[in-house]
Formats: sequence, structure tokens, C-alpha cells
Amino acid sequence: MHMSRSIAVLGAGHGGLAAAADLSLKGHDVRLFSRSPAALAHVESRTGIALTGAAGEGFARIATVTPDLGEAIRGADLICLVIPTTSHEDYARRLAPILADGQPIFLNPGHTGGGLQFVTELRRNGYQGEVRCCESSTLTYGCRIQPSGEVRVWSVVPALPFAAFPGKHAEELHALLLDFYPAVQLRLSVLETGFANLNAVEHPPQALLNVGWLEHTHGDYLFYYEGTTPSVGRAIDAVDRERMAVARAMDVESLPFVEAFFDAGYTTESAVQDGTAYQALHESAPNRWVKGPRSLDHRYVHEDVGHGLVPWAAWGDLAGVETPTMDALIEIASVVNGRDYAREGLTLRKMGLEGIDRDQLDAFLWEGRCDGR
Repeated sequence: MHMSRSIAVLGAGHGGLAAAADLSLKGHDVRLFSRSPAALAHVESRTGIALTGAAGEGFARIATVTPDLGEAIRGADLICLVIPTTSHEDYARRLAPILADGQPIFLNPGHTGGGLQFVTELRRNGYQGEVRCCESSTLTYGCRIQPSGEVRVWSVVPALPFAAFPGKHAEELHALLLDFYPAVQLRLSVLETGFANLNAVEHPPQALLNVGWLEHTHGDYLFYYEGTTPSVGRAIDAVDRERMAVARAMDVESLPFVEAFFDAGYTTESAVQDGTAYQALHESAPNRWVKGPRSLDHRYVHEDVGHGLVPWAAWGDLAGVETPTMDALIEIASVVNGRDYAREGLTLRKMGLEGIDRDQLDAFLWEGRCDGR
């Protein structure tokens, strides 16, 4: 029997509600916070969250539902940010003046560079305490809020890459997170979890190369299944080759997309043997019936380009590796959405890596600082 803990879940979207319900049903004292009053009102009006599917079945009564961030985190044994990575900067600014010294933070997920940006932004906003921040490479749950209000979880990731920044706290934080998520698997650094961001490999080609279909139907097609044609699959494979090349140049272990997709429980062994994204997506039972987004004003572009492809391309610059397919998708996304993702996305400066050379990188990842910074 695990000891009951107090957990602040920040975010009340699909993943946040799944986490709040799952952790509450496991006996923990959950405090749910959201910047959206409507999201909290939805939970309060139902006096809790109904959970169905792979994470279990039941109705979770949430101990505290609050729009007060200070109330949510005060004395919490763990702060879980279950939010899009595009929101990390804002949450770091909000947390900097109220975060307790050494209070553990879990970014679920951190995706690519999330922990680096979050810690950098905490410090830029005046936080002087010891930072204990950790991240998963992807969201723990494959889930959606249903029209009825319940949260359906169709998959729980069985093997979850996990790392800490600063890395010196990794073993301590890994032991803590195992109580909540036994699937977390400790990696050497947040670069390793950053390269394991599967969403950034697949979503930009799937969304951008189907933009006409997506906008015409408002997403009324099977995004992963129908949207991954052989040519889209080849674009995903090209992004993956570039990602792997940058990882190798930075001496970071990383699995090919199809193997990692299989390890995450999303495809079959036969797809691994085939080795192509097209086969992997067509044999992905958990994603088979997921529809597309209604427009490109969506995290599949904002998050997976700006906070996926952009930091990988920046790491490529740091390592001297060209990323032409990623660069092209970043440019296409910027044109069609009228935004400059290369500027507003996760740059080396935003991740605290500007001016750090390859010889300094390992020390920076371990200590969280470099040369007194």
C-alpha cells in the first residue's frame, strides 16, 4: 500500500483531468488548479471526475478544486504540470514567487526542452531556491474528455522516459515518481527525454501535409490512420532520420520513432519489423479512431513545431547537423499560421543554452548552472 501524498495538478484539460482522477482514485490528496474558470466549474458542477478505460474505472472526488495557485501548491509533496508545453513559460512566471525551496515539480510531459525552459524561466523571474524539476517525454495518458464530461483513457504509456533538470536530483525524483507512475524509466539527461518526443516526429507532417483536407472537413477524418498516407509517412521518416542524426552528434541515446512508438504501446511488433512510420500508424490500435483538429490553430502545430521541431533544429545547430526537413516544416507552419515559429518557439536562449558550448553541456545538465549562471 502506497502512502497517501498531497499532489497539486496544474491544468484541467484532457491530461490534467485524467491525472487528477487517476491519482485521486489511488488515494492521494489532489488539488486541481486551472487558469480556466470554465474548466474548474465543469469539475465542480459534477462534484468530481468520472474516469473510464485503461487507467481504471470510477468517480473521483477531488479534494480541492481552486483557481488560487498558491492554495493548490502550498505544502504539496509534488506539483504536476499537465499542460501544453507552450504554457510552461507562463506557469514558471506564476510559480517563481510562491514556490517553496526544493518543492518537487513534474512536467507531464516536458516533451523537448520543457524542463530546460521551465527552470530557466523560474530563475529569470526571481526564484532563488533549490530547483527539483523532472519531466516525462510524453503525456502519461492517451485520453480525451467525452461530451458527457467523463474522461476516457484508452492507453497508459507502459514505458515512460523520465529525466531531471538539474540532473543531480534525478535518482531522488525518480524514486518519488515511481510511487505515482511505476512506468517511469530514468534516463541520463533531459536531452534524452527531449529526443524521445514522438509527437513532434509525427504531428507536424500529419497536420501540415493534410492542411487542405483538415481545413475543408474541419478535422472530420481519421487523423492518424487516414491522414498518414505513404507520402506523409515518408515525411515522418525523414524528420525521424534528422532527429536521430542530431542525437548521435550530441552523444544522446535515442530509439527510432517506430521502436519508441511500439514501446509506448501504440503499434505492433510487425510494424517494428517493417520500420516505417506509415506501417506503424496504420497498425496503431489506440490511435485508430482519433479525428483531426478543427483547424491548424492547434497544439499539433503550435506545440509540436514551436516546442518540438524548433528546439531539435536548434540542437542541430549546436551540434553542426543540418535539419532540412524540419526547417521546411517550420517554415511551412509559419507561413500557413502567420506566425514566426523559429522566433517564438524554444530557442537556445529560452532553454538557457545560449553561449554554452559542447564541452560545458554535460556540467550544465547536471548542475543546472554553468560558470556561475
